[in-house]
Amino acid sequence: MSMDTADELREVLARVEPPSLVGVGDNVLDCYLHEDLAYPGGNALNVAAYSRLFFGGEAGFVGIMGDDRFADHIRHVLDEIAVDRRRVRDVHGANGMAFVALDDDGDRRFVASNRGGVQSELRLRLTETDHDYLAGFARVHTSVYSSIEPELPAIAARGIRVSYDYSDDAPREIIQETARHVDVGFFSGGALSEAEVEDLGRFAVDCGLGSAVITLGARGSWAFDAVSARRSGIRPVDAVDALGAGDSFITGFLAARAAGADLAESLDVAATSGALACTLRGAFGYPVHAGDDARAQMLRRYPSP
Repeated sequence: MSMDTADELREVLARVEPPSLVGVGDNVLDCYLHEDLAYPGGNALNVAAYSRLFFGGEAGFVGIMGDDRFADHIRHVLDEIAVDRRRVRDVHGANGMAFVALDDDGDRRFVASNRGGVQSELRLRLTETDHDYLAGFARVHTSVYSSIEPELPAIAARGIRVSYDYSDDAPREIIQETARHVDVGFFSGGALSEAEVEDLGRFAVDCGLGSAVITLGARGSWAFDAVSARRSGIRPVDAVDALGAGDSFITGFLAARAAGADLAESLDVAATSGALACTLRGAFGYPVHAGDDARAQMLRRYPSP
């Protein structure tokens, strides 16, 4: 099977109309212990960044950031790539940080975090000014890690399309609670059987999602809506780093849907976008030196699988 080059993938994505999207919620630095480098990340931030970098779209980000040098780095990167951050809350304290190590077989694995930094102590509450700002975009994207579920009804009531990454962590109660406010929901289903994938997709749509998209890693992806289900494979690429591929997949699917593509076409664009992310270090590049002040924040350690 031939591998797509980064230039070939970008050529495909250049045919998609630039989207309008604002990410709301989580942001972190992914600290690679073996490289002593920290890369901007977090689902809501990544989707906004990919929307700008891969599709040339209008993009914004709303979230809570600390005031340490790592938060300063994220702010600098958002300015450099032209993701608007005027509604970001700047709070005294450490920015969120996740720590990545290499397994014996060379795969990257999250091994620790600083419990979200300042984001663990605060919840993002949207003001009328925030809602006016969000209304300037065609779509709001958020995630189960962003803790803004109470804000979703007010966002959706203003006619803004909402997408939500449920990952593999959201209990079915959260799906039931949020689905009627969500246009597109995304799920990580790499550990699910084919029957479990279909059950989840149908359940999510029955709860009120406009469409449910389930990624399966190397097995490709499924998309469900009220009348159909479509499946797609992956785009083979000479991968440098798979971190962020799922968030880039989300961005591609949303961009294609905004441009009028059907489920099958949107899955193909999403697979292309996800593959392109694999050609970059970190989620989308832009590292900063980690150092001892990063390692000192390894407050919560995750057990080995």
